[in-house]
Amino acid sequence: MQRNRKGKGKGKHWLAVALLALAALAAGCSGSGGSSADRASSGTAEMMSYGTANVATETPAEAPMADMNVVEAEEGAAAGGDASSGGAASGAGAAPPGGTAVAPAAAQGRMLIYKANVTMEVESYADTYTAVQNLIHLSGGYLLQFSEQAGGSEKSGLFTIKVPAADFGGFMDRLEELPNVGLNRSMNAQDVSEEFVDLGARLKAKELVESRYLKYMEQASRSEDLIRYTNELAAIQEEIERLKGRMRYLQQNVDFSTIELRVYERSGLGLTSQGGDATLADRMSAALKSSLNALVVVAEGVMIVVAGALPVIVVAILVGTPIYWFVRRRKAKNEKNRPLIP
Repeated sequence: MQRNRKGKGKGKHWLAVALLALAALAAGCSGSGGSSADRASSGTAEMMSYGTANVATETPAEAPMADMNVVEAEEGAAAGGDASSGGAASGAGAAPPGGTAVAPAAAQGRMLIYKANVTMEVESYADTYTAVQNLIHLSGGYLLQFSEQAGGSEKSGLFTIKVPAADFGGFMDRLEELPNVGLNRSMNAQDVSEEFVDLGARLKAKELVESRYLKYMEQASRSEDLIRYTNELAAIQEEIERLKGRMRYLQQNVDFSTIELRVYERSGLGLTSQGGDATLADRMSAALKSSLNALVVVAEGVMIVVAGALPVIVVAILVGTPIYWFVRRRKAKNEKNRPLIP
């Protein structure tokens, strides 16, 4: 019995020793791994410090070329990444509805430029003109361009209207509520989210190059380097202004939607030419207006011809009058000196 107990005690002792050895081995491995990581980090730090030293020793004349290469690479990567993210963001929104109530671009999280074309036939052009002006004023928009035409068959006006994008659908609804005989419309939206993000990335990269060139100009010691930096900086600043201008243009068109509106009123002559239900008095009045218009056109043509020939007539009178009087006097003198025949 005592031998068995001693055997069991020795077995437990060797088991404890084995466990302690395994624990020590694991600790050693972890310690060596930590030292390897420390060595790797220290090596990375040395490489970074070495690269910094190289950059610090770089001459100002050579630095812009290296910076240009680095910035162009950053610009391409930033533009590609931002453009792809912008495209994904623009695709995530809902498509513009086909009805009048178009959701504004801000509500959809995209940069959309809305444009509509509306043609409206009305009974009173003057009343509709006043009503359209009131709608523009109440919407907070403005009239960008206007032209008016008046002919024998109709009187029309072409409006180019800019309204806030948030009120685009409401303005279209109020416009269609105006009294009209017939109305045609079309609407479309252009998504410029990707282009705007790409322009922003390029602008950021160009501004970084600009700041570096300004620093190099302060450090330049040779006149030829200063001239070269100045020329290159001018080209970069010109590109920056172009990018800013394009971004402002896109932002303004996103903030304010465009509506092309044509309003026209047909005259009595237009009704008779279409075989409408015009009365006898209306048709007689239209015929009289047509005859008067024809006479006016003929008279205008004659006046134009006379005005065109007036310089020629004046020259002919100034030159021909002396010649006429000279020929006439000579003829009279010859007749006076002619001998009488018995």
